[in-house]
Amino acid sequence: MFSSRKSDDSVCYSGSYKSWSDAKSASKGYNQQNIFDKKIASLERILSNEKKCERDTILYDHYQYSLPTILGINFASNRYDETISVLDYGGGLASSFFRNLKVLEKYNLNWTIVEQEQLVTAGREKLANFNQISFLNIFEFNNFHKQLHFDVVLLGSSIQFFENPSTVISKLNKTCVKSIVVEQTPFVEHGPSKITVQNIKQPIYESSYPVWHFNEMEFHSWISPTFEEEYRFVNPHIKNNCQGFSSVLVDLVFVKKRN
Repeated sequence: MFSSRKSDDSVCYSGSYKSWSDAKSASKGYNQQNIFDKKIASLERILSNEKKCERDTILYDHYQYSLPTILGINFASNRYDETISVLDYGGGLASSFFRNLKVLEKYNLNWTIVEQEQLVTAGREKLANFNQISFLNIFEFNNFHKQLHFDVVLLGSSIQFFENPSTVISKLNKTCVKSIVVEQTPFVEHGPSKITVQNIKQPIYESSYPVWHFNEMEFHSWISPTFEEEYRFVNPHIKNNCQGFSSVLVDLVFVKKRN
């Protein structure tokens, strides 16, 4: 087994797989009770005001602002009194919302999260007092995405965990969208897109699941030509040395071109 980073890191990658199904067979999967339980526990501590926010269930005393997310919302906003609809695809239990809450309070937002059924049920219950937050399970989104209106698409370190990412993005390339935010997503430094297994350890949680490392040119081809890349940032602190290739974590913000 070839692992990136150090074996004692809380996140590392193993293998280079020919197919998603092969990587899935070598993984525990995301839909595990220990992951769900820790997400719920983290959210409850945020709602009780013990902590400000969380990232990957790790709790923080201070907001962990995301410049790409804030930029994406700002680019989509013409004025502060208008309502901006954000579609947070794979957004867990509103992690990005709470990480940026102090800034987001300045906007009128509708924040819709697309997630697995178990998280959607929990989110609707736990966050019922947040009128600006709503949830859709993946089945609901797939059935009603054509009728949905959203100004900002947020892919907060999530698109790499879907078997068919280009299909997901094709459903998000709507004429109403003004900006697309891609946060902390692995891109290969050279060569075609690759599939590995991402291994997660404590203090996050114990699990593993398939993950894409995208070819950036291929990824760009999935974004509608009506958008242009407005922001790009490569995380200077992390480089994934995988089996036969290396990847880096990249933030991207695409903005609708002006006519």
